[in-house]
Amino acid sequence: MLSYMESTSSSVPDPAADLAAAHAAQGRLTRSLRLPSVFHVSIGMAVAVQIAGVAYSVEAQSARGVVALVVGCAIFLGVAGLQLARFRSLNGVRVDGLFSRAVMGTTTSSSLVYGAGLAGAILAATGGYWWAVAAACIAAGLGYAASAGAWWSAYVGDPETHARAESRVTLVVVGAVALAGLLVLVALT
Repeated sequence: MLSYMESTSSSVPDPAADLAAAHAAQGRLTRSLRLPSVFHVSIGMAVAVQIAGVAYSVEAQSARGVVALVVGCAIFLGVAGLQLARFRSLNGVRVDGLFSRAVMGTTTSSSLVYGAGLAGAILAATGGYWWAVAAACIAAGLGYAASAGAWWSAYVGDPETHARAESRVTLVVVGAVALAGLLVLVALT
């Protein structure tokens, strides 16, 4: 062991070089990742449909409204699951943050766009302005897709900073709040 430590041969491991090589490999992998066709567009469209289902449900307050709510959520979850499966099939990897940030909209911009679109659609629906509901849903879907695209671009540019996904505790709390909101909506109908 002492002779190894005193050795000046080139076979001595260099942790800095190994780290640099790992960093370079990560950069090559990140730059090679491809999103499935119409990834952001389909997520945005699914969000628009989901918001429309919620708006109709709040306005109708009937069994048909509950069906619209459930169908809207099912369409969103189906599109999200399909696109994530296509991403994994295309690239053979999972990306931290893709599900929570780009699909579930946990970035600040996605959350703001979703909240504004949902509020606008609900207000328009309760006033009977269905053209405004459609406009709010379309605007929210476009904004959501743009926010997801912005996150993806930032991730590709700096994966270490943007790969952080929310903790499972945060996602469970958000899911519980969403479920509670759904139960309130169902109770109101």
